Amino acid sequence: MLANMKAKHFVPVLALTVGLALGGVALPSTTAEAKIHYTKMPKSFIGTWVNLSHENYSGTRYTYRTTLKISKYNYQMKYVVNGRTISKVNWSGKKKADFYKHSDLGVKKGKHGRWRISQYGMNSIFNETYKRVKHNGKQALVSLDTYDDGSPLNIYYYKK
Repeated sequence: MLANMKAKHFVPVLALTVGLALGGVALPSTTAEAKIHYTKMPKSFIGTWVNLSHENYSGTRYTYRTTLKISKYNYQMKYVVNGRTISKVNWSGKKKADFYKHSDLGVKKGKHGRWRISQYGMNSIFNETYKRVKHNGKQALVSLDTYDDGSPLNIYYYKK
């Protein structure tokens, strides 16, 4: 009777074991590389922001235009002098950063409504600190930077 009982349980257990073994082989294998962390920009920063300034130097007039195009997952900065593009930056919140399992874009909230935006994993010379403010009666983004001597340098960007 005991042998008959063991045989009754042996067949279902064997079928379950074989099923799990075959099912485990049929499951897709996982890759070693995990999904990257997507980075979002603050909602209040989304849009196109422009800083336009002029300067006369040795009798020559220079026009500087810096444009920030910020979307949910992208940060683009374009710097133009007298109609000629000098530099461009494009950091993506979805594109994988070199050497990290993180997106290319780094966004960190600081104190007093300040946000540090940078290329993920890079040192401080590759980042900008912004804050949304009201300046000259208009909404603006201010870039909170400093000169080499430590004195403040605030650059205001107005919505286009």
